[in-house]
Parts: sequence; C-alpha cells; structure tokens
Amino acid sequence: MKKHFEDLLAWCKSKGIKVRFTTSKELSDFAAMNPGAAKKMGFKNIKKDEMLIDVELPEDVQFRNLIHELIENELIADGDSYWVAHKKSLAAEAWAVKKAEKFVSKRKGKAPIRSATIRISRSK
Repeated sequence: MKKHFEDLLAWCKSKGIKVRFTTSKELSDFAAMNPGAAKKMGFKNIKKDEMLIDVELPEDVQFRNLIHELIENELIADGDSYWVAHKKSLAAEAWAVKKAEKFVSKRKGKAPIRSATIRISRSK
C-alpha cells in the first residue's frame, strides 16, 4: 500500500495539489479536509490548492483519507452538496482501496508500476 500512497502523493504534486500533513488539533478533530468541504463547513485553515491530512494517523488510513478528500472536493466543485459528495466519496474510497489491495497481492515479486488510475461514477 505504501507504493500506492507515494504514487498518489506524486500525482497530487503533478496536479498542483499540496498535501499538507498536520495535527488533529489544527484539523478541529477531522481526519482530513479539502477546500470544498471546508468552505461548506466554515473551516478556514486551508488553501484552495491543498488537502490536509492528520499526520498522527497510520499511513494506510492517510491513503484512504486522501482518496476520499480528492474525490469529495471534485464532486463538490461539480455541484454536489457536501453530504451527497461525502457519501459518494466514501463508496469510491472503499472501492479504490479494495482494488489497490487486490492489485498489490497479485503483483508480489513483480516489478513495481508507476501509477494507477481511479475511476468513479459521476451519477447524481
């Protein structure tokens, strides 16, 4: 899973998205935050081009949370309400992590890949 997280962080960087690891105190006890959700919830401590992730969480949870925040932010930008975007991104997050775990188990002992693609349904 570590390689997938590194690939996702590299992808974010290539798209100009800064992933900032911070404390749960700064996150007001949220596990992570994106600009779209922050705007809807009145959370002020975030820039429009960054995702905040709780540094104290295990790396696999940080990976899940980053997937969730990226998808949720995009869905809110496309017009979904926070709660609709949140529900869709929970489902997409679970699907993506399951696919990544399955892929990793099949590739044991093989050369690493450079990236993976995550596709989600945009149905409303």
